[in-house]
Amino acid sequence: MYNTLISLTTILFLLNSCTQKEVKQGMISYTIEYQLPDSLRSYEAYLPKTAVVYFKGDSTVSIQQAGPEATTVITYRPTDLVRVLLSSSSKKYVMDYPKNIQAELLPASTGYAYAATKDTMTMARHKIKKYELTDKATGVTSEAWFTKEISVVPNYLTMVFDTTYGVPLAFTTKQNGIPVTTKIKEIKFEPVPPGVFSTPAGYQKMSPEQFKNLQPEN
Repeated sequence: MYNTLISLTTILFLLNSCTQKEVKQGMISYTIEYQLPDSLRSYEAYLPKTAVVYFKGDSTVSIQQAGPEATTVITYRPTDLVRVLLSSSSKKYVMDYPKNIQAELLPASTGYAYAATKDTMTMARHKIKKYELTDKATGVTSEAWFTKEISVVPNYLTMVFDTTYGVPLAFTTKQNGIPVTTKIKEIKFEPVPPGVFSTPAGYQKMSPEQFKNLQPEN
């Protein structure tokens, strides 16, 4: 009787261990390139050239910085949280975007239509496949390269893409009419820094509408 009880306890423990999935966490770094017209080239120095993303479970935070100015976006899929933090040398703002207006932040407000190509290559040690994209709202075309060798929760930079096709490692989107190419530089599966998904103190909270109506300082 005792041996049977011990065996049953051991089996239940093993079954419980198997059902507890390991929470994926890590860091992704990207490079960002802008195809600016000659009339706007002088502004390129003020644009972020890299992005760093931390992910853990269903949480992500993406950080883009250019000099003293930084844009940080925190997402949490179960609650559709999209929190934007903007900081400069003099001001810090934080805004939560409700689900119904989150499309305002995306390069394709109604998503893309996907057309597979035969093009493949390797990036960051993963095989990727090219898809031609068509913005459903505007008809503007672009491209993205996906891999199915890894699985990572979408972050602010990739949440516009359909996860059916895998994880996008390189993609070109149109932002305010300007082609922006984002490429993965490195991905590491490792513990993320403590508190990385929290909102730091010192940020002024406002709605997206209030932020739009801010008057520029003279």
